Amino acid sequence: MLPMSRRAAVWMAPDQVPLIQAVATAAELSIIAAGAVGRGLSPTVASALNAKPLDDLRAALASADIDLFLIAAPGSFGTGTKGEDAAAVAAAHARGVKIATLEPVPSAALDLAGGGWLDGTVRPVDILRFVPRTRLSTAFRGASEVLESFGQIRSMGVEAWNSPVEGSLGAGLYAALELVLALMGEPETIDAACAIPSAGNTMHALPDETLRDLHGDLTANLRLADGRAASLYISNQAGRWDRTITLIGNSGRLRIHDEGFEWIGPDGKVLDQSRPRKKSPETHAITAIADSLTRLLDPSVPDPGPTNHAAILAMGQAALLSARTGQGESPATIRRMVGRD
Repeated sequence: MLPMSRRAAVWMAPDQVPLIQAVATAAELSIIAAGAVGRGLSPTVASALNAKPLDDLRAALASADIDLFLIAAPGSFGTGTKGEDAAAVAAAHARGVKIATLEPVPSAALDLAGGGWLDGTVRPVDILRFVPRTRLSTAFRGASEVLESFGQIRSMGVEAWNSPVEGSLGAGLYAALELVLALMGEPETIDAACAIPSAGNTMHALPDETLRDLHGDLTANLRLADGRAASLYISNQAGRWDRTITLIGNSGRLRIHDEGFEWIGPDGKVLDQSRPRKKSPETHAITAIADSLTRLLDPSVPDPGPTNHAAILAMGQAALLSARTGQGESPATIRRMVGRD
């Protein structure tokens, strides 16, 4: 277990205070500074967390004397083209600060290409650690040996549901695509539909070109060049955190979820399964985030490295483009458009 002397700063939305309090307790973090998205809101969240208020995320990153900086809600951070946000991340890294984000930063391929995130020997985009990554979760780690024995995956389905406080639709989509990319590779086309809450507006709302501040539900069919397939069902309007991944191949069906896993053979018999962990479903998000932060700060845990941010953003933007056009779209085309091919 990590000592409570692990000092952390948090940048967040005001309604995330209960989540951050619970995560800090579970990860044994001492939050010494906190700031909020929105003018004049930092003192309120800082007071709730018994922390020093932060007025500016960029300045705090560049100077804070802490072990961890958690960006729970980035606001506009990562959208500029002058490279100041990326430089602040690099400055924090140079002082040994770990930086974790609950949202993808940057959240659009054009921001990635034009904001200094790919500059330097150690690229700022590779310093950030998106959490929680589904394939690094406790459930997936527990199923690692079974995954190796399962063999080639012919098709997979990802269900990722949570509330807005626990992350945006963009964050859920990013995590799901990172998992698909890791297990199956980049899809040739993505055919997606997005249902955005309209708050009584009768007009049909369509997603923008960025994963930032994306809310609602998304379904998608992903086709790979060799005939394999994947499906996604993502929502941040689903009440509480649930993650379920289903893999199908010649070895049967492997289902991995927040409580463990179950491997069903082609004949319908159970080949392997884990004993469910007795945890309240309401704590799944807290457990997932806290576990990720604990491992990030533990020097005995090998660093899994950054995500392939450019490839995942291209996949995400292909999904959003498909939701707007009603046609299957290619991640490779998005990469060529922004010069990341």
